Amino acid sequence: MNYNHIFNLAIILTVFSCSAPTNKETKSISSNEWELEVLDSIQVDYLGTVDGGDFHNGTGVIFNFKENKLIKFDETGKILFEESYPKEGPSKIQYPTQIKILDDGSVIAASFMGWLYEINKDLTFEREIKLEFPTEAKDGGGLLKNLDVWNGKIISYYPGRDGANPYDPHFFRDHFLLEKIDAETETSEPMIRIPNSSRYSTDKYYERPFLQFVVLKNYLYLTLENEPLVHVYDLSQNNEYLHTFNFEPTKFLDNGEHSKPYEYISYTKMRDASIEQFFPTEEGIFVLYTEGISEDIYQQNDLKDPKNFPIHKNFQRQIIKIINPDSTLSNEIDVPYSIGRILNITSLSKPFYALRNDEYIGEEKEYITFYKLQLKRK
Repeated sequence: MNYNHIFNLAIILTVFSCSAPTNKETKSISSNEWELEVLDSIQVDYLGTVDGGDFHNGTGVIFNFKENKLIKFDETGKILFEESYPKEGPSKIQYPTQIKILDDGSVIAASFMGWLYEINKDLTFEREIKLEFPTEAKDGGGLLKNLDVWNGKIISYYPGRDGANPYDPHFFRDHFLLEKIDAETETSEPMIRIPNSSRYSTDKYYERPFLQFVVLKNYLYLTLENEPLVHVYDLSQNNEYLHTFNFEPTKFLDNGEHSKPYEYISYTKMRDASIEQFFPTEEGIFVLYTEGISEDIYQQNDLKDPKNFPIHKNFQRQIIKIINPDSTLSNEIDVPYSIGRILNITSLSKPFYALRNDEYIGEEKEYITFYKLQLKRK
């Protein structure tokens, strides 16, 4: 018996319990039912799209792709700084879609092409971090969570070590998934393997998923978008894999095993369910996901046509579910599509901000609106 592993599982109980819920626990409906409440909204006096963002310690930073610009604002919506960046030259910053606000107000950012940047608290350029090898990633970013910090190091989804191809059908099985980066020396070391609890650890073929991860204290939480699983690793114990949570959605459609590599079924014959965002906190893991759309409904409504992608929202629910600290699961909380992507959640007991989807509700505004939201126990 691996007593060291058991000891680590016991320690993680201080953040989450790793035991499966018992029948008695799952019947504790009163303690596990939540509702989402809109407390207020704030307007940021800026007209443009939000193509990336973060919120931390009372300030938010959002990215506009068209203008290659970052905007920093406070909880009243007041713009504190805004900066457009050149795409060429010594101070270039190209598409910093992934944003992490640090405790001192400065920012680290990564483009969907993998370039890494340090940005001052007033959003002026500090420097680019150039690693020993180029990333092979050519997509991803936005409000996906795949950039964080731990123990003075940057952790990033930055595939490409030894020429690894992140589009290979067995990339997740055969390679380390993340890089731990020393910004001062511009060196990195690989970390985190997919655990056996994921189907992507096998030699079978499945739809290629997007990866997200978040660091909370000494623990790293990782998801692949089309599995209802959250994997936990202990960074203080040489990145040891500890446990996988299954948030057991009632409906989470999936096109299953493929007969050949490089086959894409989601968005052609049906639409897979997807973990859109997730936020581990000391009070529980918050998961935002969509249920997916069945093949029959997809064909009947011609949802394969890209012009109909915006109406996919009419055929699947957007849901919040919470994995509680004792491993029990919350109710499924329907989230209206007027609520768009969430900037950040650091505590389930505190308000947080999400982009208002003005296009969905049919309103045109001269500013960006964020809802101030709160999760409350029923």
